Amino acid sequence: MFKYLKVISKLSLIGLCISSYAQESPKGIYLGASLGYSKFEDQTGKVNSELIGAVGGTAQSSQDSGAAAYRLFGGLSLNEYIAIELGYTQTANQTLTFSGVTSLSTNYTGSFTASYTGADLGLVLHPIQLPIFKFAFIDLGMTRFTEKQLGSVSTSLGSYNQSRNELGTGHYYGLGYDIPVQTNTYIRLAVNHYDSIGGDSAIKSNLASVGLLTKF
Repeated sequence: MFKYLKVISKLSLIGLCISSYAQESPKGIYLGASLGYSKFEDQTGKVNSELIGAVGGTAQSSQDSGAAAYRLFGGLSLNEYIAIELGYTQTANQTLTFSGVTSLSTNYTGSFTASYTGADLGLVLHPIQLPIFKFAFIDLGMTRFTEKQLGSVSTSLGSYNQSRNELGTGHYYGLGYDIPVQTNTYIRLAVNHYDSIGGDSAIKSNLASVGLLTKF
């Protein structure tokens, strides 16, 4: 994670230097919103191993393909190459179900639901200022997400429920393209990868989205 922090710090310094020597470059604020589809990395293998390690026997699990998500964002363009962007993301619940038989021949079933919500802050880079390519961008930065989990287990002996909210820092990176539709209005296509959601390095997600932004 520290290597990403170093990269972001260096890019931030570069952006500040560029902006101080390019006062003639156009600057502007933009606001936008997007809808998308978020998918946690597959956790079934990890869950099966943990269940067998805890109670023995056998275990199997399956995970939803993904969940809906939205993001609100706004940014400040320092020049045509770089912008600073702040966003807020929230996803719906993604569910993992499991079942098994313990080493004492007790059957059990259960499920976990997980989602995340919170803010991100990063850089949007337009490295190539040629026609068509100038609308493509790379983005990367830091997140401050809360990862929410709700778990339940049922057996012939009873049931058990547990919830957990974990707030922590992570990072993200991705690619996108802003399609101009009219003056100062763009359709944004983006794909992002999020690491260390809620500060947990084992929890990662990919988010594909379509949005609309307006520059002022």
